[in-house]
Parts: sequence; C-alpha cells; structure tokens
Amino acid sequence: MKFSEHLVYKECKRHPLNLALMTASTSALLIALPAQAADDEEIIKLDTMSVTAEQANEAVTRQEPQYSDAIFTDTKSRSSSGLAISVKETPQSVSVFSRRRMEDQNLSTLNDVLSQTAGISVKEYDSARQYYYSRGFEVNTIMIDGVPTLFDPGWGTGENSANTTMYEQVEVIKGATGLMTGSGNPSAAVNLVRKRAASKELKGTAELGLGNRNEINATIDVASGLNDSGSVRGRAAIHREQQDSFRDVGDSTQNIIYATTEADLSEDTLLTLGGSIQENINNAPTWGGIPGWYDDGTRTNYDRSKTTAADWAYWNTTHKNVFAELRHTLNNNWDINARYNYGTTDGESRLLYVFGNPNRDTGEGISAYAGGNFGTDSEYSMIDVFASGSYQLFDRTQEASFGLSRSERHFTAYSAFADSVAPIGDFNDWDGKNYPEHVWGDRFLYEEQTDTQTALYGSTRISLTDKFSTIVGARITNQEVDRKEAAYNAAQIIEHDNIFTPYLGLLYAFNDTYTGYASYTEIFFPQNELDTNGSSLEPISGDSFELGVKAGFANDQLIATAAIFKTVQDNLAAIDGTNTVNGSVDQAYKEAEGATSEGYELELVGALTEDLEVQIGWTKYEVKDADGEKVNTEQPRSIFKSYASYQLPASLSKVTISGGINWESESYASATNPVSGNPEKVQQDAFALVSLMAKYQFSPEFSTRLNIENATDETYYTNIGTFGQIAYGSPRTVSLSAKYDF
Repeated sequence: MKFSEHLVYKECKRHPLNLALMTASTSALLIALPAQAADDEEIIKLDTMSVTAEQANEAVTRQEPQYSDAIFTDTKSRSSSGLAISVKETPQSVSVFSRRRMEDQNLSTLNDVLSQTAGISVKEYDSARQYYYSRGFEVNTIMIDGVPTLFDPGWGTGENSANTTMYEQVEVIKGATGLMTGSGNPSAAVNLVRKRAASKELKGTAELGLGNRNEINATIDVASGLNDSGSVRGRAAIHREQQDSFRDVGDSTQNIIYATTEADLSEDTLLTLGGSIQENINNAPTWGGIPGWYDDGTRTNYDRSKTTAADWAYWNTTHKNVFAELRHTLNNNWDINARYNYGTTDGESRLLYVFGNPNRDTGEGISAYAGGNFGTDSEYSMIDVFASGSYQLFDRTQEASFGLSRSERHFTAYSAFADSVAPIGDFNDWDGKNYPEHVWGDRFLYEEQTDTQTALYGSTRISLTDKFSTIVGARITNQEVDRKEAAYNAAQIIEHDNIFTPYLGLLYAFNDTYTGYASYTEIFFPQNELDTNGSSLEPISGDSFELGVKAGFANDQLIATAAIFKTVQDNLAAIDGTNTVNGSVDQAYKEAEGATSEGYELELVGALTEDLEVQIGWTKYEVKDADGEKVNTEQPRSIFKSYASYQLPASLSKVTISGGINWESESYASATNPVSGNPEKVQQDAFALVSLMAKYQFSPEFSTRLNIENATDETYYTNIGTFGQIAYGSPRTVSLSAKYDF
C-alpha cells in the first residue's frame, strides 16, 4: 500500500502529536502479535470477542447476554424519557449501534454511524461539514451520556466528526426528545455513550488498518484495575487515522486521546473522571460545491475528482473535554447522580470559495470570493443532577426520575477578507494546485453569542395493570441567547422563560411478544438560522405524535417496530432559494408556516439465529407547509437501510461476512438558472450504496477484516442546488485491518 513519506514528514512537523500517536499505536500492535498456533478445528463464537467489561453506567445497562454483541436489543437507556427502559419499552423508534457493529462496518465517526442509521439522511455543505435529517427535519441534538450538547453544523466546529474510539455505543432516538434535551426538535436525538473503566483485570485491543487513498489508522484501547482490590480502575484509548481525499487535492487526519477512571468510594458511591482531546486536520477542504451550470445555461458534468479547493486551504479543529460523574445509592430503591461536562473547541480555517458559471470551452467565468479566513472559539459547560428510583402506587412498584440541569455555551467567530485575490483562470483545467493564497486583511468580529439553558424535569412510569402502563413527564426550561453586536447583526438578547414541555407515553402489552405504544410531546425550538436581513428566525413551535407496535422475539433478541408519526409545527427553517444573508455568503432561510410531516417507519433489529444478525429499516414520509407546498425537498422522502452479518457454520466458523444496502428515493432542490433567470430543479435520482465486510478469526485474540464501501462505485450527490452548486459523494473505498485482543 503506497503511503507518501513526504505527507508523513509534513504532518508530523506541523502536528507532533501525529508522530507520537502513530509510533505508539504501531509499536503496541507489533508487540501484541505473537505467533498464532490456534487449532484449525477450533470453533470461535463472536460473542467471545468483546474486550469491554460490563458497563457501570447509570445511563446504559445491559441485561441477560444475547446471541451477539453486534446489535443491542436489550439495552436500557435514559436518553428518551429519563427512565432506564429498554428499546421495546420506549414509546418511540430507537436505533442502537454497539461497539462491535461500529468496528465491523468501520464506522469511525459519528457521521459514519448516522449514514447507516435507519431513517436518517446525511448530506453535506462541503467536504468538512455534514448535516442530518430525520422525518423531514434537521437533527441538531447530540447528547453525551444523556447530557445534551449544543450543536451547530453550519460552523463546522466538528461535533459530527466525533470519533467513535471514545464511545461504547451510539443511540438514535427518532422523534421529539424535548423532555431530556429541552429543544423538542421532532427529528431525532443522538446519544453517545462513553467507554467505561469497568474492568478490574488488564484487557485491551490493538488495531492497525490500511486502505486505498493512502488510508492508515491505528488504535490502542487498554483497561485495567489500578489497585489490588480493583476498587480503582482506569481505561485509556489513543487513535490516529488519515487518508487522502478522492478529489484532486486534499487529505484529512484525526488524532484522539481518551482516558477515564472509576473509583468505588464505598459500596454505595461511584466516582467517574475522564477527559479527551480530538484533533481534526482537513487539508484542502472544499467550501461549497462545484458549479451546476455552464454560462450557456446547460448543466455541468465534471468528474467526481473535481475540486474547488486550493492546496493551501485548511479547516482544522481541536476539541478538549473533561467530565466528572458521581453516583450514590441512597437505599435499595433510589440513586442520586451528578454529572458535569466542560469543553472547548478551537477552529482555524483558510478557505477558497469560488462562484460563477464557467464557459464550456474556455473554462473562464469563475471568480474567487475574498472571504474564507475564519477563527472560532467555543466554550461550554453542563451540569446535571438527578434522582431516580421506585415507589409504591396502586399496590405496584412504579419508577420515577427527576432532576435539574444547566448548560452554557459561548461561541465566538472572527473573520477576515482578502486585500488581494488572484484570478481563477481556466476552471476546466483547475486542480487546486499552484494557486496563490489570498493576501488577508485584518480580522473582525463575525459572530459572538452565549446560549444558556436551565431546566427542571421529571418523569414517571406508572403501571396501572400488568399489561397497561403510562410514561408521564414534563420539563420547564428557561433559555437565553445573548448575541453581541457583530459585522452582520445588531446586539440582541432573546429570552424564553418557563417553557413547558409535556410528554405522554402509553404502552399496552398484548402478550409477551407484542406491545402497542403511543407518545405525544410539544415542540419548542429556538433557531440559529438567519433570513436575508440577518435576523434570527422565530422559534419552532408545534406538536409531535407517534403510534406504533413493537414485537420481541427470542427473548427480545429480535425486535420488530412499526410506527406512524405526525408532526405539525410553525416557523420551520426552510432554504430561501439561492438567497444569502446580506453581506455574506451564508445561506439565507425563511419560515415555513404550518409545516406538517406525516409518515411511517418499519424496522427489524437483532439476531435471527445465533449466527445471523440483521438491522433493516424503511422510512417514508412527506413534509408540506400550510399551503400544501413541499418543504425541504432536497431530502429523500423514502429511505431504506439494511445490514446483515453471518458467521459461517461448522469448519468455516472462523469466517464472518456482512453487507448492507442503503437506498434513497429521488430528491431535488430549486435553483436559479444563471442565464434564463428561471427556477429549475436540481435533482438526485434514486440511488443505492452497497457495503461489504469479511472477517477471519485466526484465534480468539487475533482477527483480520476487509471492508468495502460503495462497492458498486455509485455516482451520487451529497449536495444539490445550494448556491446553484453540487457536490459528489465518495467513490468506492477499500480497507484492510488487523486486530489483537489481550
């Protein structure tokens, strides 16, 4: 596998952490690989491969062992209602990705996980920024161990690039989750569950991988007791990965360090401390897409490798986080929990944005925008204190949870315009190389704001009979946005006090297999999108309903879900054609009144047999405004996602094969033809992406894995029509990895 020595030298010189991570990771793997002398007739079951101990996490607990750890169906989570309930008991659609599922499919970032999640549509602003939709609405709620964070994909601060090395599993709760997040967004919420230091014995994993486009990645993950009794335990993971872009120029690198420790202060008290650093390095990223039209009004048809970036461009972010958790058992029935998170995100970028419409023959007509120099600083803190337990009512044991949370995020962005910009010239021959960097002027304040949220919440599950139960909850939230005067906006303080968000869930167990459910919540979500005048859109308000049935087979190791949903909301942010915010190149938005989303979801998740696992989901919906006009048409209305993993029988049991198909229906956006001035549809036809995996287990400790993404090398768009531009998705990628568990 060819790997550029010059690139290694350049990256290690700019980022010394790269060299340290690569050296440590590679050395550990080589040391850990002894001669393998396993009996060829030994039968190896996949559920022996897990190197993580039982999670001592109040947010997520496991019950009886299941067929395999690849797909969790017995997970208990608090992320939807604040109560520790299983997937089957949750009156909403839930998808869970385990550690092994993420490893098997090589899902190294949150973006990778969401691209495989049923009902989620993944699109791009450009090569460094992705955004997500569920049920017709944007996903902008990310939780870590059940604590919500503030996520703004438009600024590319890197939350969507969160590396899964730090996480044991990822949960995606479809529908509104205002009870726990305060936002009430009816799309979905993502909960990242951190790895825990639960092992008293030395355990670990070393992994090394290579791939086309000069991909290389290495990981070490080690857990152990830190004293003789094991009452103090630690865990640490380091990870590095890098690969070239499929475009003419560009490459990306991630460096991650994660460490956590747990201490049993007493039989009733557990203290958890930890922290992480993640560095995202993006060289020559695109900013926006490639032109969609020639200057004669006909559509362009560039190769997927075409770029609008320059080789001097970069978009780098560094995330630092520390956290602390304290859990104390008051008695046999009640626990009290306190959680604290503090983090910073720093970003620096020098970008090239091009606009215009080239001549088909000469390539002339493309100009460079004078902006693209940005610096961002984000600082956030979150504290959450809650109690959970049981009580007696109606001669039955009932469950309850209530708590108080506060979060604050301060975000600042600076920018600069260029005093001198070189001409682009013939765009047909453009490859991003040898174009001089802009001569930048002084920086100015682009944006500064502080978001604060304080909330009191509570929920209870009341079992009225053996078959019928209800989940009742409410949240009272105070929110404030303090926006300072900056280049494109006046000073503004927006306050929303005593926002009441009710939640009602009903469950009826028809028998041991089938459970019907219904849920309702209200929606209130302040928006950061701006209109053409630079003013914030009004908060989204509305109602969300879901009705469904869940069936659990084989002791709930296979879960089938069928659900219908309806969401009605006002002031939904919708793209305002090709209009921008005055004085900038930022997309402008408008409010869609009476936006209604209606649809249904079907999902089958779990183990069909001890050796065969599946995750299959189908989602279909429609979103229209009060006038019956379709909203957010750039998102597909039908989504099918599937994954299956099979361990071959008998003498071939060391081989596991898996594959998936992700299909999206057609989608389109309206953009203005530069010649005629008339609106036109920029359409993405229906397409399917195929992924394949084959793994060979040489011994219980050592395995190799081959992954192929976009196996059919499908050509498709990840951005259609934004600013009259388009962006292509990744072509086929192939990677090979070796893993050793000890």
